Amino acid sequence: MSGDILKRIAEPSLQVVGYVVLAVMFLYILTPLVWMFLTAFNPEGGPFLELPKEFTLDNFVMIFMGEPIKGRAGAAHPFYMTRWIQNSFFIASVALLLVVTMASMAAYSLSRLDFPGKSLLMTFILLIGFMPSMAKILPLFKLCLMFGFVDNLFGVAVVIASSILPTQIWILKGFFDSIPRELEEQAWVCGCGRFTTLMRVVLPVAGPGIAVVALLSFLGAWGSFTIPLILIRSEDLYPISLGIASVFIHNPGEIGLAVDYGPLCALSIVYAIPSLAIYYLTRKYLMQVRLGKMEVR
Repeated sequence: MSGDILKRIAEPSLQVVGYVVLAVMFLYILTPLVWMFLTAFNPEGGPFLELPKEFTLDNFVMIFMGEPIKGRAGAAHPFYMTRWIQNSFFIASVALLLVVTMASMAAYSLSRLDFPGKSLLMTFILLIGFMPSMAKILPLFKLCLMFGFVDNLFGVAVVIASSILPTQIWILKGFFDSIPRELEEQAWVCGCGRFTTLMRVVLPVAGPGIAVVALLSFLGAWGSFTIPLILIRSEDLYPISLGIASVFIHNPGEIGLAVDYGPLCALSIVYAIPSLAIYYLTRKYLMQVRLGKMEVR
């Protein structure tokens, strides 16, 4: 009897504790986002959370100006924000095209062709994908020096694509495995070759899988920090991720007061928009994905 009473008392108490923990975690995650949003529209935004006296778009106008901008809070480091945005789009777009093209060809070959050493090759690709990126820094930098990829946006995009490619091959192979071979056989009967079948039959059916790979490739390249940090030396070639970090490195200030936070927060919002937009546009395909499989309609 007493046990039932204690159980009835304990269950609501545990629920309350759970809700409190969730609320604390929610505030912990939400507070920096609220600060970033308010500071982006605040002409006098600082490192502390405060409501702006007036909301303005001046910070967004500043980041799209063509000339280098110095922080209004006294920062001596010029901001090449417009160029950083262009660099990030270039790197992410080139990496996306390279990964989608190469992953499609490689995944289709691994899915449909049988050849000696296939299992070993697939295992090797998987191991490369899971290898820590920092373990490859020294040989990677040596190769980039050899091929002229240092301080080269195209070279940075190629290196980022190569780091993303192994896992995307495995993901896309799972999608190709779920496509019935009968579709290809019907195309062969109609006189299509293997490449034509891939381009006109398999890839259109694998659209959801390719959309997922494209999304992951873009996000991986768009948010890349380590590789640009190693390969890029000129500030006008920085992507957004490296550019934002460079402002704090050059202007540490006293608790960051030498940094003009308004344009940086506006840039952070602009930085997040492409990822959210791409997810919104590809959500239809993402919903069709089920644990590496896809619905063939």
